[in-house]
Amino acid sequence: QHSTAQHSTAQHSTAQHSTAQHSTAQHSTAQHSTAQHSTNNPISNGVVNSLLQYKVNNWINAKKEDSQSIESAFLKNIEQNNYLRQPQKEALEVFLWLKFAGNNKSLYDIIKSGLLYDNRLNVEYSIPKQFENKYVATFLYQFSKNNKLEKFATELNKNPEAEKWDKILKDILHNFDYPNYLYSLPMGAGKTYLMACFIYTELYFSTILNDKRFAQNFIIFAPQASKTAILPSLKTIKNFNPEYLFSKDIATRLKNVIHIEILDALSSDRKDKLQGKNPNLEKVNRLNQIKETGLVFITNAEKVVMEKYSDSDIVMTDKNSILYDSQKIEELEKTNELRERLSKLKNFTVVLDEVHHSYAKEKDEKKLRQAVNTLNQHKNINNVIGLSGTPYVDSKIITEEFTLKLKQIQDIVYNYPLNLGIGNFLKIPEIKKADVKESTFIKQSLTDFFRDFDKTYYDGTQSKIAFYCPSIAKLNDEILPVIQEWYVKHRPNKESEIFKFYTNVSKDEEKYKLPKDALATFNNLDKPYCKKRVILLVAIGKEGWDCKSLTAVSLPRKHTTKNFVLQTTCRCLREVKDAKIEKALIYLCPDNYEALDKELQENYKLSIRDLKNEKKQFIDVQVRKPNLGKIKYKQVKKEWKLISCTTETPDENIETFNFDYYKYKYFYQTDITTAGIGGKGIVERENQPLQTREIESTRITNIEDFIYRISDYLYGKYDETELYKQYKTSLEKILKIIDANHDWLLANPKLNLEIILQDIASIFADSKKYKEDFITVDTEIELLEWLTNTPKINIMKSSGEIEVLIPQIENDIKTYQKHPQDIETDYFINENNIDPNDISFNYVPYKMDSIFEKSALVEMLKLSELAGLEVYFNGFKDKELQNFYIETPRGIYTPDFLILKRKENKKYKKGQKGDIEKVLIVETKGKPYYEDFKTKEKFIKGDFLHFNKNFSFHCFVDEDGKNDFSRQLIKFKDLLKIF
Repeated sequence: QHSTAQHSTAQHSTAQHSTAQHSTAQHSTAQHSTAQHSTNNPISNGVVNSLLQYKVNNWINAKKEDSQSIESAFLKNIEQNNYLRQPQKEALEVFLWLKFAGNNKSLYDIIKSGLLYDNRLNVEYSIPKQFENKYVATFLYQFSKNNKLEKFATELNKNPEAEKWDKILKDILHNFDYPNYLYSLPMGAGKTYLMACFIYTELYFSTILNDKRFAQNFIIFAPQASKTAILPSLKTIKNFNPEYLFSKDIATRLKNVIHIEILDALSSDRKDKLQGKNPNLEKVNRLNQIKETGLVFITNAEKVVMEKYSDSDIVMTDKNSILYDSQKIEELEKTNELRERLSKLKNFTVVLDEVHHSYAKEKDEKKLRQAVNTLNQHKNINNVIGLSGTPYVDSKIITEEFTLKLKQIQDIVYNYPLNLGIGNFLKIPEIKKADVKESTFIKQSLTDFFRDFDKTYYDGTQSKIAFYCPSIAKLNDEILPVIQEWYVKHRPNKESEIFKFYTNVSKDEEKYKLPKDALATFNNLDKPYCKKRVILLVAIGKEGWDCKSLTAVSLPRKHTTKNFVLQTTCRCLREVKDAKIEKALIYLCPDNYEALDKELQENYKLSIRDLKNEKKQFIDVQVRKPNLGKIKYKQVKKEWKLISCTTETPDENIETFNFDYYKYKYFYQTDITTAGIGGKGIVERENQPLQTREIESTRITNIEDFIYRISDYLYGKYDETELYKQYKTSLEKILKIIDANHDWLLANPKLNLEIILQDIASIFADSKKYKEDFITVDTEIELLEWLTNTPKINIMKSSGEIEVLIPQIENDIKTYQKHPQDIETDYFINENNIDPNDISFNYVPYKMDSIFEKSALVEMLKLSELAGLEVYFNGFKDKELQNFYIETPRGIYTPDFLILKRKENKKYKKGQKGDIEKVLIVETKGKPYYEDFKTKEKFIKGDFLHFNKNFSFHCFVDEDGKNDFSRQLIKFKDLLKIF
């Protein structure tokens, strides 16, 4: 069901705190009926590849044991040659199963015919008996279980034989008119050579078996031509040696059969000197006259889909249609010659690189799929093979009963996760997060790169760092000058190492036009003779850029598009020779750091984490109480309206200037956070202070200059002479304070000197008064619900010490890492039960921020006053755990503990709903941290509790630093009595 929060309408209240809100009933029409449901979380778990993996493994093992089979000889030859990487080998095995066992059928037909059906898997998925031999319904039930679609599973259970399931399955698998298989491999896995493996394998079996299941010709499409780096990378297919797959004599025979041609000439709406013909068409015609099989054409989609080719055109070319028009056919053939010619190739396979573009909704992105559908007009496509490192495109399947929100493309037949490639064929990344302003960020990333990643590789290539810039103007006007300034100071006379590259320069950007040799330089960056070290890019190098010596990526930009951060950061991970010992640097601002973490979670079920000590640092969470219930409350936000404007004298206000106000309001993390990419969970390895403090020309040390700058913002109310005469002494004091904090101010990404100058000027300006109003938003969450099937927590600090845990399992960490389920037995049964009244621990272990928090929970568990209540730790901040939080004017507040009282004093029972009636928020603070918390506390006690009458709050402060909560029990018991 859509939650109430999705339909709530924020209402302005009066200053007297009125709360006129639209009721939930007012929004009932906007919601689905009770029988309907929608997935709140987009579906990203592919089921096809999971089931295929089981089938393929059994089939491959059986074929290897059958020494007489042709498949066995082929597979053994690959093992003996031992050239293919693991993902290439596994993908090729899936390919063979689809061809031989799957008979080159569509995925829909494979599922419907029962080829993926297996009774042993039915047990694993707990599939009801009425699904037996109902292959489509069984698959959809597995799909629903994989994605936690319980209501979808219920609908299936009601009537597994319903015809509607066939259509839903087709929609899930995108309903193509030809077999369509998607192989998901991360960048650097060798997708281009895998394409060559598919081509040579199909050609081999079609030749020796004369089998229609295998193609005889091939068309390889790159996405749109603007993605400059992709088409050149596809040309490396020519370098593939078929001896990686076959014996020398077979490989030689196949080399004589195959012919690879690049169709990269002018597009068909332009004419060249070849008798007014399309030069690409000339190539195809010439080759097809010589041979009918073994043709491989590599091109962009635009080379084929250029002119209008509508549905009405297709009808007119169908001889069985009453609208058949021979003249129309002749006209179309003249204007669509190339695609018409290619569509008549004999039994051909289409290979799509970066295939996720063909699933997108955008017009330009759909050209790739449009090209394929056009080529299939004569039904000569054998199958379509797609390859992508990021197969994630949002789509919806809407029926009368439910809506499925799909994120991952669902016709994936093979998936190799990114983290398995790290240290295998991808460099090991060090990810740094710097919360500083852009100029400092750029300089710091250069400093770190040349200090720690300045390397000459075994082949003579030098390490490089790439800066991805948001626009051509920003590159030239803002980013390049900062890099040049850094070079003058740190690498003088080496500015020639800086290289910028982009395409599509508009008329307004003529002054930024690049020299003619820029493209050649870009294509040769990975050569030993190339001396470029700092690469500045705009809208290029995101996909298909094969530059192994690229060792670092820096993103001096915010608000990037979907998947941009993931795709660009991975560009520097390609191994040069040995990924086990090669490192890469990724430099991100906080926004992009969070974006990368989110994209890793959504796309790969991974997070940013420490690689070196992964097994030592993480432990599986044991969920003891799933579905604690929903908690409903109102988020409260303030607005201010202008009431009056008066003129005041500044004498008193100027003396109250306090720079600490800025340090509080514009707080930023002055350290650089370092992390890595690995499995689930997020762990930041260490924090290090910034190593450089660049002194900029904007520093003001002269009082005359200072007063002059302030007067600019007074717009004539005071001129600099008046300020100097009347307020020189006071302003000198302020200038000294600002100069003392210059380094902090210089690196701050949220604050600059101009803001402070404006604030000082405002002391001399008119005073304005405002009225405070409120907005409340109805919110509802599933309390402390884990959002992952396999929750983990980090149990090691960056120092190597064990975190504060309950239960205290320090001595048994290795045991519980291997057998996490034993925590339940060891700590929650009989005399060892740390929670005898079962009032806490919805999951174990708890990881706590402080010993004072731990003391608080231990002491609470002893109290008889908590009978009939529940106490849960809410303070663990993790995106995979749905915490209760409150929005305050000073940022998000996540309470430490929640004391719950359910209706009729019922306590939690698994499988039973017990509505939460009251909530007591308990916060624990050490004395040094309490001062910073007071502003949030004031908001909670005042505005939040005013609008949430069923909530109460108290903060316990550890005044003496002894971490002993027992001293607080009298006050805590008094709170429980009132509660």
